[in-house]
Amino acid sequence: MSAIITVLVLLTLSLAAHAQSGWEYLTETPERIIGLLDLPEIVAYGCGPAPKRITATVFSKPAQNGPRAGTIYWHEQADVACGLMIERPGGVKEELPTLESGYEIPAAIVYERRDAWFRIRLKGGSVWIRHAPEEDFLSYPEMLEENLPDILQGWDGTLRAAPGPGGAVTPLSEGWKVLLDRTLSAQYLGSQKVGDDLWLHVRLAAKTPCDQTYEGVTDLTGWIPAYRPNGTPTMWFASRGC
Repeated sequence: MSAIITVLVLLTLSLAAHAQSGWEYLTETPERIIGLLDLPEIVAYGCGPAPKRITATVFSKPAQNGPRAGTIYWHEQADVACGLMIERPGGVKEELPTLESGYEIPAAIVYERRDAWFRIRLKGGSVWIRHAPEEDFLSYPEMLEENLPDILQGWDGTLRAAPGPGGAVTPLSEGWKVLLDRTLSAQYLGSQKVGDDLWLHVRLAAKTPCDQTYEGVTDLTGWIPAYRPNGTPTMWFASRGC
């Protein structure tokens, strides 16, 4: 009986580890994230058997005749771990930082794009990968349109009537202020660039798409910056739905 309990505990811990979808890479980022890059030829359907998986070479600069910086591949150890890895020159292997683009589907974190070349995050630094299918790049903030977006925890509550730091501030009610200590479901309505900064048009709704109701508040619409002063995104989406 004790052996069964031990197995169940280990399985629970394993599943809990799988649920950690790299959130730290979103809330602590050395550069602004401009989107995610799906690598379906490598990831396939995520954890579990797949008919075929390939590897991909990455480079130090966006040129296929440039210095090779490593190889991205899929690593899986049943009931323990699975995910994208990179083998660096010299044989050093490490986890590739990822965020989920869909339910348990890890995607590379993109800092920069030049046509079919994408500069993606490593645990230290970045590398370039060439990936042609346009639909595999999920651009921020456009990715919020087809997903369930949230204003991430830590928003200061400054909602402006127009995009830009000079826009008049739309005051939040006390009910909304009380909710600022959590992630807030919000509707993404569009974006606009003001100078070098990107602004998001959002609606705070008393009833969320997941049928959660915020009590004592009414809907509000306004503009918030796409990035916080530390470079992290102000909004993101729930990759696993409600």
